[in-house]
Amino acid sequence: MRSGIVSLCVKLMVIAAMAGLLLGITNEVTKDPIARQAIIAAENARKAVCSDADEFTQVQLSENALVDDLYIAQKGGETIGYASQITVKGFSGEIEIIVGMDINYVITGVSIGGSNFSETAGLGAKAKEDWFSEQYAGLMGHITLNEDVDAITAATITSEAVNDGINALIEYVTTFIEGGGIDG
Repeated sequence: MRSGIVSLCVKLMVIAAMAGLLLGITNEVTKDPIARQAIIAAENARKAVCSDADEFTQVQLSENALVDDLYIAQKGGETIGYASQITVKGFSGEIEIIVGMDINYVITGVSIGGSNFSETAGLGAKAKEDWFSEQYAGLMGHITLNEDVDAITAATITSEAVNDGINALIEYVTTFIEGGGIDG
C-alpha cells in the first residue's frame, strides 16, 4: 500500500515536471512573436487615430509619467499632431486608450481596447465599438460624460474610466507640449 502511494507521487511529480517544462518551452517560443504582434497592434492604433500621419516619433517620458507613451505624428517631416496612450482600470480590468490629437489638441481619433481588455460582453465591451469612440472625434478640452458624449448604457464604470482616461491624456499632452516638453 505504501509503495503504491510513493509510486503514485513519483508519477505525479514527473507529470508536473514535464508540464512545467513544456509550458516553459512554449512561453520561450511564443513570447517574441506575441511582443511583435503587440507592437504592430499599437502602430496600427496610432495610424487609426492619426490617419494623416506618415511617421510617428516616440517622445522620451519620465518613468513616473501619467501616460504610457507619447508620439509626435508627422507628415512629410512636419508635426501634424500627437498620439498618446494611457491604461486605465475599467470594471473588469485594464483598458488601453490611444488618443490622436492635431496640433490644436482637437481629437482626431480614439482607439479603445488592448491585449488585456476584459470588460463584460454586451456591456462594457461596447467601449470597443466604433460608435462609442467616434463620439470623441472633433472634441477638445475637458469632455463631460453624458453631456459631450453618451455613456454606454449599464456600463457606467467602463464609460467613466474611458472618459477619465481620455481627459487625462488631453490634459497631459496639452500641458507637456505647451510646457516646452517638445519642440515644435
